[in-house]
Amino acid sequence: MKTYFSLDENFEKIIRNTLKNDITNIKPISTGWTNIVFEVETDKGNYFFRFPRDDFWSRTIVKDYEFSQFIYGKTDFNTVKLNLYFDNSRPFSVHKKIEGDVLADKMDNLSQSDIANISSDIAKFMYQLHNVPFNKNEIFKTNNIGLNLVDFLDELLNYHVDPQDKQFWNYPIFSQKPKNCLVHGDLNSSNVLLDENNKVTAIIDLGFAGFGNKYNDIARIIGRCPNSFKNDIINSYEMLSHNNLDYNELDTEIDIWKNIDNSYINYMRKIGIYK
Repeated sequence: MKTYFSLDENFEKIIRNTLKNDITNIKPISTGWTNIVFEVETDKGNYFFRFPRDDFWSRTIVKDYEFSQFIYGKTDFNTVKLNLYFDNSRPFSVHKKIEGDVLADKMDNLSQSDIANISSDIAKFMYQLHNVPFNKNEIFKTNNIGLNLVDFLDELLNYHVDPQDKQFWNYPIFSQKPKNCLVHGDLNSSNVLLDENNKVTAIIDLGFAGFGNKYNDIARIIGRCPNSFKNDIINSYEMLSHNNLDYNELDTEIDIWKNIDNSYINYMRKIGIYK
């Protein structure tokens, strides 16, 4: 049975059957290779619909839904609260748009004070997430996809990336430290939203989220921000945790993430998503 969607589907029909609001516009959003995405304008606000492109992302979208339900309201920051729907047993997600500007679009024009405040907020989100009490069985009902970040990434790259692009396998697979906390898994500058005062208003896109350790998230965000963020994020996290970070561990994981990103980019170029 097919578990995912193709570009030739009647998405307008699915969207209109799902939303009971008056729809004024449906526009496709180009976001890459994970999901087919539409922003839907209605009389009660805008919504995002995500339709998975293949079986892996179909299973991921269920994981994303389950994690977002569990984590919602457990930090000081807004996170997307997904709704999960099915079309002929194929899952797709819907959530109301969170207003804000993407950090990636603004980070080259921020003052040093803004950088310090944003870094402090990012560190606070990570620290709070990493210290949320949890029982694994309370979060995920699914068991058909990697719930540890390392297992999830291993399956992701095996599924999508050519062997010659899997450069990160030349490294140890991330930290050997215990997987003892919840992690965002893909905390990068495109997943941080800012308000009009350049304060962090929301953290989005929890599809990679699961179990790991703090270095997975800290290395990810540092590696995807200008170097001017690095010390502020590290210092803020250390102040919150009252512990020093292992800088060798951090630098190793930053390099691993960079190699994984290169693998993604090479793959997306081959399939025509990136030029």
